[in-house]
Amino acid sequence: MALKKILATSWHPRGANAIIPIVKKLNLEGKTELVVIGHGFSEKRFDDAGIPYRKISDYGLSDVSLSSMERLLLNEEPDLVLTGTSTQDENNKDVIEQTITLESANNQIPSLAVLDYWANYWQRFSDVANGNKFAFLPSKIAVIDEYAKRAMIGEGFPEERLVITGNPHFDSFESKAKGFSETDRKKIREEIGLPQEILLFYAGGIFQRDSSAYGFWDLDNIKMIKETISKSNKAGLAVKLHPRVPAEDFKEINNYAINHGKGKIKLVSDVSPNHLSLASDVTLTACSTVGIEAVLMGKPCVSLQPNLQCEDYFSILTRNGLVPVGYDAYECKSLIENVVSDKNYREIILPKMASGFKVYGKATGRVVGLVYSMI
Repeated sequence: MALKKILATSWHPRGANAIIPIVKKLNLEGKTELVVIGHGFSEKRFDDAGIPYRKISDYGLSDVSLSSMERLLLNEEPDLVLTGTSTQDENNKDVIEQTITLESANNQIPSLAVLDYWANYWQRFSDVANGNKFAFLPSKIAVIDEYAKRAMIGEGFPEERLVITGNPHFDSFESKAKGFSETDRKKIREEIGLPQEILLFYAGGIFQRDSSAYGFWDLDNIKMIKETISKSNKAGLAVKLHPRVPAEDFKEINNYAINHGKGKIKLVSDVSPNHLSLASDVTLTACSTVGIEAVLMGKPCVSLQPNLQCEDYFSILTRNGLVPVGYDAYECKSLIENVVSDKNYREIILPKMASGFKVYGKATGRVVGLVYSMI
C-alpha cells in the first residue's frame, strides 16, 4: 500500500521553525511520504536543520499565486498540506502558506497550520489587502495554548478548527540551555569581540516602515540603549536583526553602529539568536520571539517599547509579570540602567520573574498525532 503523502511548506522563518520538528519526526518514523517546499526565508531554516527541500522553481513556477499552487498540488497530489503561518505585507500579497491553503480547500485536500506566536491571529489567515477575513482558513490550526485559543475564538475563529498542541519549536529549549557550557559562552563572547564586562543582546524585529504603527523602530531602541550604557564602561551591546530586515534598515543601523558605536555596539550575523541569548547577560527586545526563547532557556529578558502606539505583542510575558517592560523612553532607560548597575536585578530578580513562564511540552508529538489523524 502506498504511503500517504504530506506536503509541508512555509515562507516565514518562525513558521518554518514551528514545522521543522514535525518534519524531522515524520521522516524518522517513516510512516508517510514527505515533500518539503522551501520558499524565501524558510530555505535557510531548512538548510540549517539539514532538511532536504524542493523550490517552486523545480515545478517550473515563478510565484506562489493560486494558479501556481494549483499546478503544484496537481503535480504532488498530497493527502495533507502542512504549513507554518505568515501575514501579507506591502511587498508580498501572495504568501505560500495562505495561497496553498486556499487551493488545498479548492481541491478537497485537508490542511493543517501550526501557530508559532501569540499575535496577529486573524491576519495570518486573512486576505488583509482585500479585506477578506479568514480567506485562507485551514482545516485545522495547531494552537499554542489556552490563552491563544481564547483570543482566537474572540476574533471569530471557529472553535472546532482549533487544537491545542503547543509550539513544536519550543520543545528543545530546556535541553539547549543545559547543553550550553561556560566554554561555549566564552567562545561566543570572544567572537563578538566586545571587551565590556556585561554583554547585552538586542534582538531586532521592528522595521522602519512600521515605525508609525509601533511608535518606534529598531534603531530608536539601539540608540536609546547606546545612550544609556555610555554612562559607564561596564556594558556592550550585540545586535542581531530580524532575518527579514529590509536592506535599507540594515544599512542605516550598520552605519550607526560603525560611526557612533564607539566600541560598544556590534552587529552580529554569524551567531544564532539562541546562542546570543545564552552567551549574553540579558536579552533586550521589543517583542521578538527570541525574547520568549530566552525566557524558555532560563535567561533574563527585558522588553523595550518606547512610545508604543499599538497593542503590546509581547503581552504573553509583559502582562503576566514575567518580563519587565518600558512603554516610554524614561521607563526603558531606567530598566537598562538597572540591568547594567544592579547585579542582583540582572542575575536573580529577572530570571526569577521569567521562571513562571510555562508552555505545553512535547508539542511535536501532539502535532504529529494530529497529522496522522487527518490523513
